[in-house]
Amino acid sequence: MFNKITLSAAPFYASLVVITSLATFIGSFWAVNEYQAYQESVEIIKYNYKHQYESRLKEELDKVVELIDHLQLQNDQRVEHDIRERVQAAYTIASHNYQLYKDEKSPNELRSMVVELLRPMRWNNGRGYYFLGRVDDGIIDLFADEPFFEGKSAAEFHRLIGEDVVGNIVSIVRDKEAGLLRYNLTKPMFAGEILSKIAFVKYFQPLDWFIGAGIYSNDLEEILQSEVLARIQNIRFGADGEVFCLRADGTIISNQDERLIGRSVSDLIDRHGQEYGKAFLLAGVAKERTGYVHYSPTDSADGIVHQKLAYVSSYEKWGWVVGTSMFMDGMEQAIAIETETYQRIAFKNVLTFIVLFAIAVIFLLASTYYYSLKIRQGINLFTNFFQKAADANVKIDNKNLTFREFEDLGHLANKMVEYRINNELLLHRDELRLNSLLQLGMIEKQSLPDKYRFILQRIVQITRSEAGYLAIVDPDQAHLFFCSRIDSSDRQPSHEEALDMPISVEEAGLPGKVVIGRKAILANDFIPADDHNNYPYGNAVTRHLDVPVFNDGKIVMVAGVCNNRENYDNSDIRQVTRLLEGLWLHVLKKSAEEELARLERQIIAVSEEERSKIGRDLHDDLGSHLTGVELLSKALQQQLREEAPERAEQLGTIRNLIRDAIEKTRRLSQGLYPVHVVEYGLEAAMEELIAEAKKMFKVNFDLSWQDGGHSLGKNTATHLHYIIREAVFNAARHGKPNNIGVYMVQDDNGFLVKIVDDGKGFAGTPAATGMGFHTMKYRAKAIGATLTINSGEKSGTIISVSGEGLE
Repeated sequence: MFNKITLSAAPFYASLVVITSLATFIGSFWAVNEYQAYQESVEIIKYNYKHQYESRLKEELDKVVELIDHLQLQNDQRVEHDIRERVQAAYTIASHNYQLYKDEKSPNELRSMVVELLRPMRWNNGRGYYFLGRVDDGIIDLFADEPFFEGKSAAEFHRLIGEDVVGNIVSIVRDKEAGLLRYNLTKPMFAGEILSKIAFVKYFQPLDWFIGAGIYSNDLEEILQSEVLARIQNIRFGADGEVFCLRADGTIISNQDERLIGRSVSDLIDRHGQEYGKAFLLAGVAKERTGYVHYSPTDSADGIVHQKLAYVSSYEKWGWVVGTSMFMDGMEQAIAIETETYQRIAFKNVLTFIVLFAIAVIFLLASTYYYSLKIRQGINLFTNFFQKAADANVKIDNKNLTFREFEDLGHLANKMVEYRINNELLLHRDELRLNSLLQLGMIEKQSLPDKYRFILQRIVQITRSEAGYLAIVDPDQAHLFFCSRIDSSDRQPSHEEALDMPISVEEAGLPGKVVIGRKAILANDFIPADDHNNYPYGNAVTRHLDVPVFNDGKIVMVAGVCNNRENYDNSDIRQVTRLLEGLWLHVLKKSAEEELARLERQIIAVSEEERSKIGRDLHDDLGSHLTGVELLSKALQQQLREEAPERAEQLGTIRNLIRDAIEKTRRLSQGLYPVHVVEYGLEAAMEELIAEAKKMFKVNFDLSWQDGGHSLGKNTATHLHYIIREAVFNAARHGKPNNIGVYMVQDDNGFLVKIVDDGKGFAGTPAATGMGFHTMKYRAKAIGATLTINSGEKSGTIISVSGEGLE
């Protein structure tokens, strides 16, 4: 294993590593940078030359396209002039024959004569022909190229070719007497093939004819395309520029190398295997219809690979792809010159770099060795100091340290000790605050003043203060009520100011300033103007901290402490604020619970009053009324027994229904207003309840009553009656038990009621099973009792109610 090096020797060895790495890095960086500069120079050359080549190729291609368009325009003008002369000749023949025979022959005979004269006439290698038709009815008299159309009307001609050509001709001769017309023709013998035609028509008034001459545009295009290809074949530009042409199917139709004409463009592959012929075709049929192709042809005479650039564009009218190409020898020569210059300059720079770097290395190593000795001295001094400081627990003395870094390290070590002490103190304060909030939640049964005193003691303890106070602010933000104070002498809470003795904000001293300023006050150099400014402290105040708590934008509570041995800071404000906020939330929770309990008691009281009123109305009014009706029915029945026995029997049935209604009314009134509880007591009411339940359900009941000589209050007895009634009927209806027991015990301490059944029970939280459980819970709370429910799906249900409530 290698021995570990010392810290003092590390800079020397590190310098060696750094120098070597630096040399490698700088050399690599310089080489890469120079190479990138060379590459950028080459790219600039390529870009400039490529831009020139592209511009030249596009310019030459534009010239070729202009030539094609020019030749096409000349051809169109020549064709139009030719068919005009042909129509004029036919017009002259028709006019001459008309003048000779108009007095001897009828119009139809004259038409037949002219038709037969014009039918055999052809021109343009037999492609040109005449056609005649009547303007009035649209009948075709002559169609020399396709006699099938002769004798057809304009409508039939339209139906056959899908275009109203005759109608268009008639419109032209009527409006202008003569004009040029282009249309598409479908011949019957060539079904599915559409032929494009160009024609010139003129009106012959004596026979009401239109005379026309036509020729197929496809034939003209073939002649024109042959002429264009012959012109393109001879086009040259620059030293080696050429023009080539392809069809959309990839067939080469024009190239400087005549051997390639007629071959597929897919056969063109360069030295690198690139199918540049397909690239020509793809660029021509792509979305842009144009594109540049870079390739290296394989037929170089000197054996050197030369680069070539081509520009292709689609000539959509004929389905051609036309291109121009030329070699890029000028760019290659410029790159070769730039490469030679780069190599010469790079060699000179490398030599210079090696010499300068060697000098720098020697100087740096000598300096590193000298300072390594100095570092060894400093480390020895620092090590001896830490050996002594670990036992003596003293701070580091920075006077004997040579280097600034060692001085900084000594400062950091001392600061670390102080920071550790402060963190331990902050942790202790946080633990004390959290403990205070936990204990606040555990002392639920203590009064609010006791809780105020407890929190104030903890605030004084956490902030390490001598005195403190806690005050409540009224909603109008005009008065304060002091809850508790701690005197600086014994630190015990006092109550010199009671909650029912408010103090105005203006006279409240330090807490008043907090309410007026609506923010915490932290004063570490406090100089009071008079004793009133110290309020509520009775002793001298050197520094103090006062913190408010807000709720809905208003200050609800203020707490303050004074005379810490050290200055107060923001951490003290945070600690006090969090304790006060926890206290205030506890106060709000307690107030909400008390208000909820009050509202529940009020709701139950109102409900009981309404139930009692309805029950009394049912018992006194409806029950009495039904009883009177039953007595009248009885008298009527006795009277009818002798006069109409059948009617008497029917009336007896009515009497039975009335008695059932009286019984149901009695039970309903007892459920709403337990008059038997008030008059005879809870035990008698329970016996009657069980008797009623036995009639309604087939269940065995067990009632046990242990009375210690104390009677329940009227309110308590009434609520217990309803709780027991709800429990018994719920068990009988839903639990399907065989046995139900009601057991009650009364003694000096209070009462205990249990309702037990052996039914199927239920699982889950009882409060979530129905409204009856909520009602029982509220009634138990109204009399200050505790209600518990224990149930299992197979073990039945036990409902217990326990509390005081004795008179």
